[in-house]
Formats: sequence, C-alpha cells, structure tokens
Amino acid sequence: MYKRLIFSLAMLPVCLASETFAQDGVSFADLTPEEPASRPYADGRGLEAESLPGELAEDLPGAPQEFRMGPTPVSQVGILKRLLGLDEFLSSRGMRTFGWVEGGFTGSSSGSGLLSVAPRQNRFGNEYLLNQIGLVLQKPLEQDRFNIGFNVRYFAGADAAVGQPKGGIGSTVSSEHFSHDFRDLYLSAHLPVLTEGGVDFKIGRMNTIIGYNGFLAPYRPFYSSDYQFWYLQDGAFTGFLANLHVNDRLDVSSGMTLGANTFFVTRSARSYCYIGQANYWLTDERRTRLTGSVYLGRDALFSAPGMNGTFDSMVELRVQQNWTERFTQIVQCNMGWDANTPRGDSGAYGIYTIGLFHLTPTFDFLARGEWFQDSHGTRTGFAADYSEVTVGVNWHPWKWLEIRPEVRGDFASAPAFGGGTDGGHYSQLTSVISTLVKF
Repeated sequence: MYKRLIFSLAMLPVCLASETFAQDGVSFADLTPEEPASRPYADGRGLEAESLPGELAEDLPGAPQEFRMGPTPVSQVGILKRLLGLDEFLSSRGMRTFGWVEGGFTGSSSGSGLLSVAPRQNRFGNEYLLNQIGLVLQKPLEQDRFNIGFNVRYFAGADAAVGQPKGGIGSTVSSEHFSHDFRDLYLSAHLPVLTEGGVDFKIGRMNTIIGYNGFLAPYRPFYSSDYQFWYLQDGAFTGFLANLHVNDRLDVSSGMTLGANTFFVTRSARSYCYIGQANYWLTDERRTRLTGSVYLGRDALFSAPGMNGTFDSMVELRVQQNWTERFTQIVQCNMGWDANTPRGDSGAYGIYTIGLFHLTPTFDFLARGEWFQDSHGTRTGFAADYSEVTVGVNWHPWKWLEIRPEVRGDFASAPAFGGGTDGGHYSQLTSVISTLVKF
C-alpha cells in the first residue's frame, strides 16, 4: 500500500508537467509561471510564507495577504481542490485542502548512510530521500465572530519516520526511511472575548509555536534544519493552546503540553509542561517582529539516549527584520537547561541568523550561519561546540514547484560527524538538491 501511495504521488510532478487537467476546473494556467503581479506582495511587511510563523498564520484566513515576496504559500496553490472538483464545496464552508511532495539527494563528505548529529532532516549521506508526502484538510478561524475550526495534517515519508510521535499511528513502523502520522489533528475555536481581537483556542495534536523554521517542507526556507530546531525545540505536541490577540500588533499565547512529541499520550509519568510565547510588531507597518518564548516541564524536550533529566527549561528570543521588500533577516537564540541528568545539571545554547534575499519574483538566495553549544553532550550525544554555514537558492518558476539546492558546512570541537552514530569527523560538507511540489 505504501509503495503504491509513494509511486502515485511521486508521479504527480510528471502529471502536472504533461497534462492540462481541463476537467474539474484545473487548466493549463494553473501550471504556468506566475507573472510578477499575479500574486499581491506585502510591500515589505508581514511574514515569510516558508516559516513556522507563516504556517501558524494559515489558521487565520486573512493572514496570507501579509505574506512577503517569495514562493506561493502552499495553501494558495489550489490544484488539489480543483482537481477533486471540491473548490466550491469547500469554499462555501470556509474549508480548504492542499498538499505537497518533497524529496532530495544529500551528498556528504563524511560517509554514507545515517549521519551522526547533523544535518537533519536530510540525515542520510549520499542517498536520495522521499522526505514528505503531505495532505491537509482544514477550516481556518474567522476573526469577526465565534466559530469552530479544525486542522488535519497527515504526512508520510522519511521525515515522518524521524518525527514519529509517541503513541502515533505510525509507531509500529520500524523503517528509518518511511512512516506516516498526523502532524496536526486538532479542533480550534475563535472566542470574541477579552479584547477586540478575541482569543483563538486549540486542543489536540499540533505543531509547536517555538522556532522560526518549521518541520514540514513548505514552512522552512532550507532543506536542512538548524541545530536549535533539532536539539532545543519540540516540533509538535499534544495539549491545548490559547492565543490572545491583545491588539493588532501583540499576540500572547499560553498552553500546556504532554511532553515532547506525543500523540494523545504523555511522554512520561509527570510530563505536564507549560508553553508560552509573545509576538510583537514594533510598528503598524509590520517590519520588525519580536518574539519571546518559554517551555518548561519534565521531558518537554528530547535528550540524547540515556541523558534525560528531571526538568527542562527553554527560553527563545527572536527578531525578524524586514529591511526591504526583498530582504528579510532573522536572528534567533535558544537557551535550554535540564536538571539532574546523568552528567549533572546541563545546558545547551544556540544562536543563528538567516538572510532571505528575494532577487526576483521567482528566484531567492538564502544564507544561514549558526553556533550551537552542547557542553555536556546531553542533547547531541557529544560534548562539543558546533557551527554551521549554509547557502542555497530557491527557484520557484511555477507556483507549484520549488527547486532548492544548498551547500552546508558543519564544524565541531569534537569528532561528532560521520556515517553511523559514532562520528569520527570534526567537519562535514554536504551538498543538496531538493524538489518541493505543491498542489
């Protein structure tokens, strides 16, 4: 069954390139390059679509109008719902459906097979991965009245194997290369109370609010993930979350989780954790966004095997600066502590900056520089300082297609890199070519 599903979706790019899909309202115009003016840009304001903040903004129907220049948001491509003939049916009910397929090849200087520590999520050297097949059905929350929504994000592939939640539907799948599960499975409600903007409430399995880079392919600018994402953030959780829209520039979120990456079960006996975040735009023009987050509790974050402590604490500080309509910079710092690990009280710290340059309406240049310290080795398994530099491009000639090559150099103060789990190399060079098809 899995092989048939993989083959069918993997062939989607070929179908898109060779067919017009004139029936069900999908025409050749859906598959041709976008004109620069065919999608409104936010004139230097707002969020980048390919980011975790962009993913969270999809819960609000008006948010895509404040997405910046760059690839078309996956929720706006619309080929799937027209191909299924569901456009009018879904739109009349405030619902939408969309999906994607991502895969790529990673060449590694440090060996083949499963790589130690980094990079992630492309964790196999000298090998092609079918990373993700994603399918979404959601009802975003209207903001002018009380209403109920939901979000169902199902995905499969190699990333579902590495991101498999405790208690998930794919928990019995043992393959490192393929699994499946729900990244999101929650109910939501907009409550017009307390402030003019009201409160948005979610309960169920959901993506985290912490970090700039998302786990799912359409919501991160690079194919590879940063150290902070992998070792100091929980990519998804089960619990509840309330987001208070204090005013047009300030949102405050607060909630509870059942521990690191769970599917309606607790991570451990007492893993009831607090998560909170504040997002503030400095001006009404929405060019500078400040973010502060905290995450507290037992097993709130993952540790290296056998290195769990008794209480995790994590603080995140982030700024997004939209310097011009074509240039965005993000600076993010994560600091984490774990009490009473086998190596005592331990800490891990990281900082990175990302630059996104929209050179043309269909071509972006990306750069990331990062430093990460795991002084006790309780996160990565190696007591070391790490750094990485990544450069890449994103060519998106059609709204449904992105080609994202990148080159990445990783460096460590200990021999942490290489094939297998034992490392052996102080540095590592990886080169990538990946493809993201959105429908």
